[in-house]
Amino acid sequence: MRKLFLKMMISVDGCIEGPNGELDWHRADEEYQEYANQTLRSVDGILLGRKVYDVFLNYWPNVYEELKESENSSLHFETARLLYELPEYVVSTTMKEASWNNTHIIRDNFRNEIKKLKEKPGRDIACYGGAELTKFLLIENLVDEYRLIVNPIILGDGSPLFKTDSPQSKLQFKSARKFQSGAVMLTYKPALT
Repeated sequence: MRKLFLKMMISVDGCIEGPNGELDWHRADEEYQEYANQTLRSVDGILLGRKVYDVFLNYWPNVYEELKESENSSLHFETARLLYELPEYVVSTTMKEASWNNTHIIRDNFRNEIKKLKEKPGRDIACYGGAELTKFLLIENLVDEYRLIVNPIILGDGSPLFKTDSPQSKLQFKSARKFQSGAVMLTYKPALT
């Protein structure tokens, strides 16, 4: 069975975005970018909520189109290329169609459809969230690993990754990795009860 891991950038106070949706506080230096690309090279697909999909859609296809003709070998272009090539699975009840290459919409029966994805042969699946999808995955016990990249900033206000009504979930520490930017990735797996 493939593993589904949640990989999210968060602030020290647990937010995934600022109060107005700001993401400019993410610390994505070259070392982190290489790690992010290594992660994308290791998976067979990406699970996204609709809002995160919209953020990706408004940025990454443009980067890919702008840089593909120049035979660019930058880490940034590699991210765009990998995202173009990988299938994206978007969990949404409102999304009617997808305009990005290789996008599949999961409209209903979320739990069963995500379980089917995990049961297919192949490499792991990365989930880049958002908060509502994360809450659903927690409730349904579908996350096999948490990779939380804690950025050295306190936002004071914003959208928390874990909502106040998220279920309690005991975790077991797996590893920590510090990036040159000061961000730290904490990796956990669900604790066996």
